[in-house]
Amino acid sequence: MSLFNFPLQTLNLEQTLKQFWRINAPMTFVGVFTFGLLLLMLPGLLIDERVITGAPAWLKPCKFAFSTSVYSFTFVWLLGLLKQHRQVAGLAANATAFALVVQIIVIIVQVVRGTTSHFNFSTPEDEALWKFMEIALVLLWTATLVTVILLVLERLDNPVLAIALRFSLSLTFIGMGLGFFMTLPTPEQSSALAAGQSALHIGAHSVGVPDGGPGIPILYLSTQGGDIRLPHLLGIHAVQALPLISWLITSTLSHLRQHTQAALMWIASFAYAMLMCLFIWQALRAQPITSPDELTLAALALLVAVTLVATVTTLVVDRYELLKTQNFND
Repeated sequence: MSLFNFPLQTLNLEQTLKQFWRINAPMTFVGVFTFGLLLLMLPGLLIDERVITGAPAWLKPCKFAFSTSVYSFTFVWLLGLLKQHRQVAGLAANATAFALVVQIIVIIVQVVRGTTSHFNFSTPEDEALWKFMEIALVLLWTATLVTVILLVLERLDNPVLAIALRFSLSLTFIGMGLGFFMTLPTPEQSSALAAGQSALHIGAHSVGVPDGGPGIPILYLSTQGGDIRLPHLLGIHAVQALPLISWLITSTLSHLRQHTQAALMWIASFAYAMLMCLFIWQALRAQPITSPDELTLAALALLVAVTLVATVTTLVVDRYELLKTQNFND
């Protein structure tokens, strides 16, 4: 029996890691390595009192280590679903593993040095490290695109999971692409560069305000301006969220017809994508996630309403078709 068909209660960590290692050793190593780094860095949150860009020094590498570990194991799981083009998929996975390791190492090095990793042009060393990370991010983005294409070409047995995977990886590709948007100079930075002045940082997470101001605890999303990181994170982790929703649909709504389950998956996928677009739109208007205006709230209410109507309509149609079939048989 394939690992991906095991009931959750029968999963064994050691067996799972061995099977993941057989599927792709580099990505499995990155998953284990970054999880180990997370455990090593967590005490730093309590011991190290330094603050970098408004947040505890070790918070960023801890968040990245956790995110990287989850993404790595998810990527290996995806590879296990592929029956075709495995060699190309393996190359994409190896490139992804390299890029993820580069990213987390640069972040940790910069924390040790007491400075920021992203958008940092303060010294030649800072600029070199950031440029190295940028190259790794381009490699990661390209490898994700290759994986999206391979999954689109793959014929998967479960149509509900197929929708979730293809949609989610497309959103992951877009979410990673938002990272390039963050590297663009802010209006203030552009003005300084146009005047011939040097800029210590080029690019930002926040919109309308400098990075490092007041933020939501743990995530530290700006509470004074827009913040691209929220849709960026939603995009990257769509590859976990949507397959999880597909599992919930197929396991809890198994009495529904397969085409109805697929329709519900399409609805959930579009709702997730629209929510991500809503947060992008809000961030680009320099609006804090904690202070949505009436227009944003109206758009959110419309999204919720449309999603509910589409869901209820799909369930009603399924029920009607079932009763119609039963009456015909009678």
